[in-house]
Amino acid sequence: MSLRAARERPSFALYLVALLLFPFKWLSPFAHEQAGWIDILIAASAVTWGWEQLRAGAKVRLRAPHWFGAAYLALGALSALLASSDRATGVEGVLIMVELAALAVLTSDFARVPERRSAIVLAILVVALVTAVQVAVGLALFYAGFDTSLTHGWLGAPSDTYARIRAGFYSAPLLGSFCIFASALLARDDTGIPTSWRRAGQIALAITVVLTLSRAIIAFGLALILRAAHRRGTGRARAAAVLAAGLAVFAFVGLTVTRVTLDPSKPFAARLTVPLEEGENDRLREARTSFDTLLEHPLLGSGPNSYPATFEGRAYRAHLTPLNVAATMGLPALAALTGLITALWRGRRRPTDVATWSGLAGLGVDAIGQDVEHFRHVWIMLGLADADRRQEGPPRSFVGENPAATRRPECP
Repeated sequence: MSLRAARERPSFALYLVALLLFPFKWLSPFAHEQAGWIDILIAASAVTWGWEQLRAGAKVRLRAPHWFGAAYLALGALSALLASSDRATGVEGVLIMVELAALAVLTSDFARVPERRSAIVLAILVVALVTAVQVAVGLALFYAGFDTSLTHGWLGAPSDTYARIRAGFYSAPLLGSFCIFASALLARDDTGIPTSWRRAGQIALAITVVLTLSRAIIAFGLALILRAAHRRGTGRARAAAVLAAGLAVFAFVGLTVTRVTLDPSKPFAARLTVPLEEGENDRLREARTSFDTLLEHPLLGSGPNSYPATFEGRAYRAHLTPLNVAATMGLPALAALTGLITALWRGRRRPTDVATWSGLAGLGVDAIGQDVEHFRHVWIMLGLADADRRQEGPPRSFVGENPAATRRPECP
């Protein structure tokens, strides 16, 4: 199934390999810690995809999400040109935005074909299982007394009884966010992947997200509740889903304005306090200083990929996605990104694809606690949402994929 889908489109083969490299951050030919082969593969896939479109004579048909996405990119470039104090950082930020936008467009095009959508989910299943193996190895080495990059650190003081797991990802919170995304994909029942495989992947993801000891655990649980409520389809289930969403948002906001002292090896010693001094609360201080940056630069921000917050003399991100976007690229950029997501929601097919949108809801709640706008899997999910849009007229496919097709294809 997957091999045939990849052979038919070289761009799709490159895309799949890029997905399979998600849990291997150390496979990088670059000095920059967040650059790697995955970036090269996404760029190669995008270029190859463009060439395939030209050869097939595809016509471009822009819709509302594309216009909002283009505005978001344009405002990011304008911010890098006029607002960024570090031109190199600004250019790097724009390149990251272009890569993420390309990833969304590629996903949207590929996922419209059922066979390719199945291949994407299968690739993510492989990543989930490989990550589970990395988690097991990381824990075994930790308890054997070896310090490895598979662990992230601790919630407080160093401990020899527990460690936060990041496996092959850059951080435990990033891995937790990825688990929300991957769980949503494995919840799809239209991929042809055996239920037992998908169930094994879900179990592995649930264990993994718990071991990250991150806020993503709450968002992961919310996405599960939303899907369970949809399956039940009763008024009580829907009310429970709304209540769960409200509690999840409340918990994320609470974790920003309070300080939780927690040692998983001593659960009864956990303490929740409200620091009287702003300097004692890092997340609240980061939000406050990011808001100050926004007030100073409301139109273009401080520049893409910059760090608008400060805490104890060091620069940080806002750890609150809407605020981070506004503080780094300005309120118009935040409006464009909001418009993109709103346009995807309004254009979704009916009945709503609960797997995709429960995942986006979980990622949206997770966005209250970290800056998810630069996570690749978030833009893949946006691409999947675009692929599941409401059809306008007969389905269209790439030339040669549907023998009965008589029309020239359109870019997504």
